[in-house]
Amino acid sequence: MELTGQATGTHAWRVELTPFRRPYLDADGTVCVPLWLCKDGEHVTDTTLRLRSSEAGPFRDHIDGVLAESRPAGERNRT
Repeated sequence: MELTGQATGTHAWRVELTPFRRPYLDADGTVCVPLWLCKDGEHVTDTTLRLRSSEAGPFRDHIDGVLAESRPAGERNRT
């Protein structure tokens, strides 16, 4: 996810999935998604997106909807 555009002359920030680390549940049942924060293509820091289960379900539903809309029309009905 790019946070700014390079065309504006500002730094391009991106949030990327952390390589080799998968999302997990912590001891409290919180969904944790390890992420990298990058600036101009360079890794700056690691962070974690933390979602309560009540937040994770709707978040997943929104992502699924975006992905379904981004597929070519002929592939949208396939599961």
